[in-house]
Order: sequence, then structure tokens, then C-alpha cells
Amino acid sequence: MNGVASELDAKILSTSLHHLDIETGTCNSVAIPVDKADLEAYLSALLLEIHGRPQNRLYTLVSPTTEFATSLNAFFGSKDLIAAPETQTLASRLLRIEVDTEERYGHLDKSGKGLVNKGSFLQFLYQDGGSLSYLGVKIEHQRFIDETDLKRKIGLGESNKIYKACKVSMDAEGKMGQVFVFDTHSRPSTYWWKEVLELKQLRSDALNTEMAVKSVVKTLGKVKSVSPVDYSILRNATIAAFKQNETLSFDDFVTKTFASYVPVSAALTDLLPSIVTNLRSLPEKRNFDGQFTLVPSAVPFRRQTIKVSEQISVAYDEDIPDLPDKIWYSKTPAGQSVLVLDAPNGAGGFIEKPWNLK
Repeated sequence: MNGVASELDAKILSTSLHHLDIETGTCNSVAIPVDKADLEAYLSALLLEIHGRPQNRLYTLVSPTTEFATSLNAFFGSKDLIAAPETQTLASRLLRIEVDTEERYGHLDKSGKGLVNKGSFLQFLYQDGGSLSYLGVKIEHQRFIDETDLKRKIGLGESNKIYKACKVSMDAEGKMGQVFVFDTHSRPSTYWWKEVLELKQLRSDALNTEMAVKSVVKTLGKVKSVSPVDYSILRNATIAAFKQNETLSFDDFVTKTFASYVPVSAALTDLLPSIVTNLRSLPEKRNFDGQFTLVPSAVPFRRQTIKVSEQISVAYDEDIPDLPDKIWYSKTPAGQSVLVLDAPNGAGGFIEKPWNLK
């Protein structure tokens, strides 16, 4: 992703704005002169705001022949959104799919405002260093610009102003680069990236699940030598988290499972912050997405076996909730080291002994 500094130097080449009305099914173009300084400042700040949000999933074009892909080629060729008929084509495509989405899933909305956010579609081309970029943004029209005098009416920090965005760049040789998708929802709307933009996810949910959990467990190897008890707790909590049927935000997972964790061993206290930092960098280093739908069957860890003596090993499933309440270490009054198991179904197979006896 391009850095913030480069976005400040972006040179806007062409801009278009379409009002989308889902209720009437109309898509109207509003001319925007790019020489308006206020609009230039708005678009530059818009880029900064969008790129300040984390990119949690990588996408690519399904095919070079889709309507979105051919429109991009036309834009990069003409460098003029106003003259290109594909500008209206994409805006109309967005409206058509939003109308269809509202008709199919609108009954799921509990707010009474409709499932799809009402707004406008802003498109522009700009040069950023040696790249030519396209940015399409679904935005809240009434609250971001006055169509009469093109003056900004509110600050850029107001919530819910940007609904969705997509950025695609082309290098000097004409090769299309990575596709960036942004959404105010924690999980990008499928209709936006799959139907409107005709993209596919670069990595499957199963691959993301497997790569992420294996990377975390490997990173936890540093904990094992410092505090075996904390290692067991954190490893089990990790695997339990990845075996849920839900969407996982990796950064949130790291915060909840590790950054907020209070070590049992004081020896881990100083090491934990660096481990948290390493964990947050794993998506980029290990090539998995920062957000995906978990596939429990893709988790390769099933059972953990621990040798507690020369003759005895203990095995347990690696996704036990509240592991410290199910298995723990203790000592009898006589000083004998024991491993205590919460075993309501298996206690009858062993001799019962009081704590003060061997």
C-alpha cells in the first residue's frame, strides 16, 4: 500500500460524482470541476483517510474481461472519467446491484433505514509517483459536499461518511497492481467486492485459518522455554479461538488473547510485549489475511500430549475452554507433586487417596 506521504503528492486527473437513488432507481451524474481548490483538498484528505484504515483482505480481478476490469483499462487509457462511458456504466452497475441486494435481503434490516446505506458514488483518477490510480468510493452524499457551490459542509472526521472504497493502480508499463478494498463494516460486504467490483479473494478462508494458527503457535515457542504453564494456557486459548465458527479479525484476536493476558509467571511479563508486536506483524510476514471467516476443520492441531513421568503421559483436546480449571498442578500436604484433572467421567477407574497420603 502506498504511504501517507505519497498520497499528499497525488495529482488528481479526473473526477466524477453520481447520485444513486435506490428508491427511484435513478443514477444521475453531477459535474465536478477539478480546479476547485476545496474539492482538491477534499479528495487528498479522502485518500489519507481511506489509507489510514487497515487493509484486512487481499483481492484480485476475477478476469481481465469483466465489466469492472475493462472499465479500468478504459480509464487508464483515456485518463478522463468524464469522457469515458464506462464511468456511467460502473455507477449504474453499483445502483443496479444495490437495488437487487435491498430487494433480496432488505427484510434482514432492523433499523428501518434499509440494509444498503444511501449515498453517492465518487470516482477519480490520480497520479501517485510513477503509478496511475483509480479510486471508487461509495460515500454519504448529503453530508460531504454541497452540490451547488462545492464547499465542504463538515469535517472529514465525521463517522459513516465513507461507506466503501476500492483502489486499483497501474504501473508505468501498464500492468495492473494489487486491488485494495475498504468497507466501514468489519467484514466487507460481499455484494461490493464480489458483485459490483467482480473480484475474488486472493486466499481462501481455509488457507488463512491454517496459516494463521500455525504461525501463532510457532511464535509461542518463545514462551515455552520461559514459562511452560503460560505456554499451555496461551496455546490452548489460541487453538480454541481458531475453532470457532465466526469471522476473525487477527489484530483483535491478538489484543484479546495476548495483549490483555496477565502471565502466571513473572518471567513472561517483560517478554510478552515483544511477542505481541511479533504476532501483530504475522499477516504480512507469513502471507495470510488480517480478517477472514474461520474454518475449524483447517486447524491442524487436535490433541496435546504431555509426559508427566517416565511411565505416564496426559493427552487432552487443544480447544478446552478454561483449561486451568480442568487441569492443574498442585502439591499434597506431604509434599508430593500431583497433576489434578477435573474428571467426572473417569474418576471411578482409579484408587481414591486423601491428600496427606501417597
